[in-house]
Amino acid sequence: MGDSEGEIADYTQALRINHKSIESYLGRGLTRLGLGDNKGAVDDADLVLRLYPNHAPACNLQGMAYRRLGDNEAAIANFKKAAQLYLEQKDRESCRRCLDNITQIQASQNSLVIIPQTEEFYKGAMAKFYRENYREALDDFNWLIQVDPKDAKAYCYRGIVRKKLGNLQGAIQDLGEAMQLNPNDEQIRNHRGLVRIELGDYRGAIDDFTELLRTQPQNAEALANRGYGYCKLGNYRQGIEDYSRALSIKPDNAQFYCQRALARGDFEDYQGAVDDYQKAANIYFDQRDWDSYQRVLNKQKIQAKKAEVARKERANQLNNEDVFIKQENQIWSNVQPNQELQERLLRMVGGYWDVAARLIELAKQKHPGMSENWYLEKVIQDLERDR
Repeated sequence: MGDSEGEIADYTQALRINHKSIESYLGRGLTRLGLGDNKGAVDDADLVLRLYPNHAPACNLQGMAYRRLGDNEAAIANFKKAAQLYLEQKDRESCRRCLDNITQIQASQNSLVIIPQTEEFYKGAMAKFYRENYREALDDFNWLIQVDPKDAKAYCYRGIVRKKLGNLQGAIQDLGEAMQLNPNDEQIRNHRGLVRIELGDYRGAIDDFTELLRTQPQNAEALANRGYGYCKLGNYRQGIEDYSRALSIKPDNAQFYCQRALARGDFEDYQGAVDDYQKAANIYFDQRDWDSYQRVLNKQKIQAKKAEVARKERANQLNNEDVFIKQENQIWSNVQPNQELQERLLRMVGGYWDVAARLIELAKQKHPGMSENWYLEKVIQDLERDR
């Protein structure tokens, strides 16, 4: 009927009967706000919050009242708290209205917009993820993105969940969106690199891990992942070099040894693969991981057989294994390696002499009877071609 004064009187009488009536406090507060009694609206909302500190509508009411009073700091604080509470309740429309109020206030102040995030909500979603309840976790992250379409963190986590659900294309889209919103987030870049590997986009994965290594040169996992990408592209030299660098950082990582062993086997460096599997087996033995220990030993036996076949083939190429050994020893004793070539090769492999020595050894195995400098030049040429 438009009788606001009578409305306030009735709410006040209701509160005399029941001083804990939230509906009466909110009703009177909204009416006072409509009449321009902003201080009265703040007081009524405050009375609700004393009874229920996490009452979202009361926070929202205080935010509106403080905004009209010109206290933008208090208004933003109340709208932010209300948005967080609505977020937890999954009341998207109310949360969105609170966010819009914050945006409008801060736009008038020419300052950055604060987008509230509830860490507890994220923790709940991630708890579902760790329990492998991926569908419910996906629903949570879908909702967060609806509330804030510029939430890079939500896109990143949703991409990880989609990967777990087998939706690799959806995962790469989400991680790409997250990367656009926050291009400096190293976690996002790492996850996108992993998804690209699963999609077979090895060049894209290499680019992601290379960029990550610019800021984290000691990230052994990134080195190993990039090494895997290089090997899948057939660039075994670079892949083995990355695995070697990863092992220089984490020398007790059995998985890295296994990965390098696999790469060396594909590169026909069977003896190198045998050596790496032995190192991995020793680590698993010390850890008492007997299943992994036995699995690695079985792989080592396969590589050992290949190494023996390769050795006999090399010997047959020279008709006699003794001739091969004598020729090799003669080359070693009569030819002095060029120091400039040695230093150049060492620079190309990042200072890892074990990598350089292994590449020279492989060149000798494939091209027996050449000079030491020939082998140095051959390895340098191969590296330059691969890069």
